[in-house]
Amino acid sequence: MKYILELNHPKHYYQFKHIRKNLINCGNEVVVLARDKDVLLNVLQEENVDYLIFGRHRKKMAAKIWGTLSILWNYAKIVKHEKPDVIITKASFYGVFMAKIFGKKSIIFPDSEVVTVTNKFVVPLCDKVVTPETFGLNYGKKHIKVPGFFENCYLAPSVFIPNKKIIQQYGLKCPYAIFRFVGWFANHDVHNGGFSLEEKLALVKAVEPFMTVYISSEKEMPEELKNYKLPTPASQIHSVLSFADLYLGDSQTMATEAALLATPSIRSNSFVGEHDMTNFIVLEKKYNLLCNKSNFDEVLALVIDFASKSRKKEWIIRQEKYNQEVGDLNKIITDIILNL
Repeated sequence: MKYILELNHPKHYYQFKHIRKNLINCGNEVVVLARDKDVLLNVLQEENVDYLIFGRHRKKMAAKIWGTLSILWNYAKIVKHEKPDVIITKASFYGVFMAKIFGKKSIIFPDSEVVTVTNKFVVPLCDKVVTPETFGLNYGKKHIKVPGFFENCYLAPSVFIPNKKIIQQYGLKCPYAIFRFVGWFANHDVHNGGFSLEEKLALVKAVEPFMTVYISSEKEMPEELKNYKLPTPASQIHSVLSFADLYLGDSQTMATEAALLATPSIRSNSFVGEHDMTNFIVLEKKYNLLCNKSNFDEVLALVIDFASKSRKKEWIIRQEKYNQEVGDLNKIITDIILNL
C-alpha cells in the first residue's frame, strides 16, 4: 500500500512520527506532504525526513483564497504522480477533497470539536474519522474513538525519553518556566485570541523573581521580549518542556504537551470557558494536569502561586496515573489505518 501523509503543523509530524515508521516497517510506502508553516519544515529537516511541499501558510484573507487555489493545484499534481491508495491527514480539507477527486480513501484525526470546517466539510468527505475517546461529537459509523490523547503518540514513556543534555548544551538556567504565545493566524482562530503584549510583560515580571523565563513564540517577538527567546531548536521543545518547572501559554497544543510531560501547566485564551474543547476539560477535571483560565487576574495569581512553590512532584504522580490508563496508541492507530 502507498500512503500520503499530509502535515500542516509541527504537531502533526510528531503525532504521526511513530505511526509512519510502523507503516513503513509493515512494507508500505509513505510519502510526506508538508505545508511551509511555523517551524514544520525545520523540524522535518532536523529529523531527516524527506518531504514534498504542497503549499505555504498565508496570513491575510485575500492571500489565503489565492493560496487555497495554489495548494489544490499542487496537491492534485502530487496525487496524480504518486498514485497513493490512502491519504492520511489531521483534518485537512485539501487531503479529503483530493481523495474524493482521485477516488482514493482518506482518514482524518481531529481532536477539536469547535472547528467548523472539519465538521461541515472535512468529515462528510472522508472515509474514516479517528478521535480521542473524550471527543464530544459523534460522526456515526465512520467514527472510531481511541484511548488517551493524540499527544500520547509521541510523548508516551515507551517512545519518548527527554534529552537532559540540552540544558547544558544551550545554557538553560534552572529552574525555568516556558511561555508559549501563538500567532492566531489559522482559519479556526478567527475572532479568537490570547494574551496582549501588556499581559505578556506582566506575566514575565511576575515569574522572574522565582525562575528563569524562556519564551517560544509563533510570530516574531516584540523588542521588549526578545531577550527571553528560547534558544533551543524546535525539535527539542518536548525535552525542554519535560524539564521545565512551569508552563504558561495561550497555545492549545503545547498546553496539552506540557501537561502530559508532568509540567505544571496553565492555559489561557478565548476558547476557555463554557464551550471549551473536551480534551482540555478532561485534562483539568479528570486528571488535574492542566489549569484552564480565561480571566487574566486569575491567571496572574495562579502563575505566581505555581512559580513560588514547586508543584513538579504532584504533576509527576498525576502523569503516572494517566499513563497507566492509556495503552499503545501508536499500535492501535496503525492497525486502524492498515485495516481501512
